[in-house]
Amino acid sequence: MIKLSACFTLAFALLALPAALHAAAPTAQPNIVFLLADDLGRGDLRCYGHPYARTPQIDSLARDGTRFIQYHATGATCCPARTGLMTSKFPATYPTYPANGGFADRVTLTELLKKQGYVTGHFGKWHIGPNQKPGTYGIDVIGSDEEETPEGKRKKPADERGRDAHIYDAAITFIEKNQHGPFYVNVWGHVPHHPVNPGDALVKRWADLKVNDADFPEQMRAKFTDVRKGGGNVDDGMRRYLADIESLDDSVGRILQRLDQLGLRDNTIVVFNSDQGADMTKAGNGGLRFNQMGSNGSQRGGKHTHWEGGMNVPWIVRWPGHVPAGRTDEQSVISGVDWLPTLCAITGVKINASDFEGEDASAAWLGQAPHVRTKPLLWKTSAPGSDSFIREGPWKLRRPTRKNDGQLELYNLEADPTESKNVALQQPSVAKRLNATLEAWVATLPKSYIKTDDPDK
Repeated sequence: MIKLSACFTLAFALLALPAALHAAAPTAQPNIVFLLADDLGRGDLRCYGHPYARTPQIDSLARDGTRFIQYHATGATCCPARTGLMTSKFPATYPTYPANGGFADRVTLTELLKKQGYVTGHFGKWHIGPNQKPGTYGIDVIGSDEEETPEGKRKKPADERGRDAHIYDAAITFIEKNQHGPFYVNVWGHVPHHPVNPGDALVKRWADLKVNDADFPEQMRAKFTDVRKGGGNVDDGMRRYLADIESLDDSVGRILQRLDQLGLRDNTIVVFNSDQGADMTKAGNGGLRFNQMGSNGSQRGGKHTHWEGGMNVPWIVRWPGHVPAGRTDEQSVISGVDWLPTLCAITGVKINASDFEGEDASAAWLGQAPHVRTKPLLWKTSAPGSDSFIREGPWKLRRPTRKNDGQLELYNLEADPTESKNVALQQPSVAKRLNATLEAWVATLPKSYIKTDDPDK
C-alpha cells in the first residue's frame, strides 16, 4: 500500500512538472514604441473623422488595436505635455520650467524601464531639459535633429519624404540593433508643428483638393474665414497641411513594416499620440501660419488652451493578442500622466503609486474594464496667476483668476463635449466641491516660477 501510494505521488509529480515549469517561466516583456506627433488635433486623422486626410498607416493601428476617445494631454504646449508623459507629474508642480531645468530629482519612465532590463532610445524632438546626452533620464541612445559639419552643428537638411523621415530612420536602426529586446523607444516628430512647409513632391499628391467648408465643424469654418480675411488661400494651406500629415503617416508605415519584417509585431506595444491639440490661434497671422490647418473636430479651443480642443487628442494602442482589435473606448478618461504607471504595471516595474499623479489604466488598454479615475486631472500653466482646470468624472471646471473675471465655469462633458454650456449656477454643489479641490492643489504649487524664453510655453 505504501509503495502504491509512493508510485501515485511520483506519477502526479511528473505530470505536474511541465505545468510548474511553464508557470515559473518569465513572460516575455513587450517592446514599446511610442510615436508622438506635435500639435496634431483630434480631428486630423481619418480614423478620428477628418474628411480628407490620408492616414492609412495610423488608421491601421486603430483597426488592429484600440482607439481612445477621452485621452487628455497634461499640458497645453509641448514641454508640459512631455513632462507628464515622462514623469507622471503635473507640469505646474515644477518650479523651473522643465524645458530649461529638466526634471530635477523626479524619476522618469525610461529610468524605471532601464532598471527592468530595457534598452532605451529617444529620437526627434527633445524639449525636456538642457542635457540631451546619452544617459540622461536613463536613455541609452539619444538621436539628434542636428548633424555635425566642419563648421559645427546644423539642422539636418530637408528630406523629400517629409521632415520627420530621418527621425523614423534613426528609430528603425535602433529597433534593428535591439530587436532581441526588450526595448523602449520614443519617436517624437515635428509634424505638424509650425512651420508647415512640405516639399513640392508631397504637396503635388494633393493638387486636386478643394475645401468645402461644410465638411468641417464650426471652429474650422471660422479659421477658414480668418485665413481668407488675412489674404491666405485655404485650399493651398489645406493641401500643404495634409501633405505634412501624410508624410508622417508614411514614416509610421515604414516603422510598422520593419517591426513586421523583424517578427516583432506580436510582442511590441505601439502607441500613437499627439502632445496637444492643433493650433487654432495663429491662422490669421500671415505667412506660413496660413498652412496651420489643424482640426480639433468640434471641440472648443486648441493648443495654448486647456479646453478640450487643446487637451483631448488621439491615443491609439496596438498590442496584438492583448489589446482588443478594432475597438473604440469612449468611456475611459485617461491622461499622459497614466503612461508611466500603466507601462510599469504591464512590464512588472514596482512603483509606489502615491509617488505619481497618474493611474494604472492597463485594464482599459486590455479591454477588461473602462478606466474609472480615482484621482482628478489637473491643469495649470507655469505662472502663479494663471487659470486652473480640473476634470473629475464627467465634470470639468475652470477656476479663473480675478483678472480673467473670476467666474467659475462648469461643464458636463458627457452631455456637452464642446464645452458650450456653463452649468456652474445649475450645479452649485459640484462647482463648489471641484473649486475647493483646485484651490487646495494650487496652494501646494510653487509661489513663483523661474522664467523661460521658450516660445512654446
